Amino acid sequence: MVKIVLGAFCSILLFPKVAYAYLDPGTGSVLLSTVLAVFGALIYSFKSLYFKLTRQDRSDGFEVSEDTLVVFSEGKSYWGTFRPIINELIRRKIHFRYISMDLYDPALRISSPYMHSRLYSKSNWSFAKLAKIRTPLMLATTPNIGSVDYPMKKSPFIGKLVHMFHAMSGTSNYRLGSLDFYDGVILVGPHQEADLKKIEEIRNIKKKDYVALGLPYLDDMLHHMPSEGPAQKKKDKTTVLIAPSWGNKGCFSEYGVGFVKELAKAEYEIIIRLHPQSHISEAEKVALWKEELSGFHNVAWDQELFAHQAMASSDVLISDTSSIRFDYAFLYLKPVITLDIPKENRDEFESKYFDITWSETSSALIGEVLDKDTIDILSSKVKEILQQNQQEQIEKFRQETVVNFGDSASHIVEYIRTQANEINTKKGSPDA
Repeated sequence: MVKIVLGAFCSILLFPKVAYAYLDPGTGSVLLSTVLAVFGALIYSFKSLYFKLTRQDRSDGFEVSEDTLVVFSEGKSYWGTFRPIINELIRRKIHFRYISMDLYDPALRISSPYMHSRLYSKSNWSFAKLAKIRTPLMLATTPNIGSVDYPMKKSPFIGKLVHMFHAMSGTSNYRLGSLDFYDGVILVGPHQEADLKKIEEIRNIKKKDYVALGLPYLDDMLHHMPSEGPAQKKKDKTTVLIAPSWGNKGCFSEYGVGFVKELAKAEYEIIIRLHPQSHISEAEKVALWKEELSGFHNVAWDQELFAHQAMASSDVLISDTSSIRFDYAFLYLKPVITLDIPKENRDEFESKYFDITWSETSSALIGEVLDKDTIDILSSKVKEILQQNQQEQIEKFRQETVVNFGDSASHIVEYIRTQANEINTKKGSPDA
């Protein structure tokens, strides 16, 4: 009977609807944060109990301690980044702690004797607890840990805080100081190291350890690409995917949606995929953009968690500074049209230190670049670029840029395992 009740309760919890709600712990009241933390903990406890009663949770007698490495995730938005790492850790029977700040993180539903999961809410209490966590190594993809304006401080009891990128372009789109408190950085490829070292020199901050091991979420997308679907079917019309970044560095903020209207009038099929942060930080603008384009039957808005289908079903991508450009080009070997964003719009980002970023120099290697003086030819440029065959050039560029393409997880897991073991050995503890 207990199983039936818990099963009914958890079936509701395990299949949530998409929501773009967010509560800033710095501005929310302490009372509300506490209530949310307690509520989230109760729900997660019910989930854990359900898995145990249905024999999905097993233990090999391992006792979690401060010597066990930690994988930290903000939540389901980064599932594609951490899924390959989690799978590899479990495959190699390496014990690890997984901490998520999202009740609906798919990783929390994994049952393995090697994965010791914990849910932390986005509350002041949780951030205070994380600021005291003890571990030889914590792997995270969260920028700003330890920064003044960020609620999550770096624990002095972390032996090594290691950053893993969730985007191709590195820190150019990160806010100032995003990685200042990290001890090590796992690079996508060698192209990222020079910029990071220049930032260290300019701000006179501690030097980090850099190791080029690849990009797990790109591998995850590679392994989950649609085998069949709209992309493989013959189409009468060209489909254009438009993927703006968020904030001032986004093409919708800089150019407006006028160019989308022109493409729609030219009878292109349009798919718009906004950055997830747009729904949080510029919700009013999003509503206006949607209202402006509501009269076009050939404009669709993609809000799926992953971009697989939108990428597969389109013929060309239009974007700005967003790293989706490289995902699109490297995975599907399709061309990209980049809309230039003025440098003055990036004063709050690490790219302010560079006259030109790697992302900008690379834009021409995956397609074409237009600016405000040439935006009027966008419609004809779409037709022109599709008549060119750039697959060989894009593939060559990918080989030069991405280390361990398709298999970064095994190299990253070996690295964090070795680092954690070395730190534990130095302090006289057993292996991680």
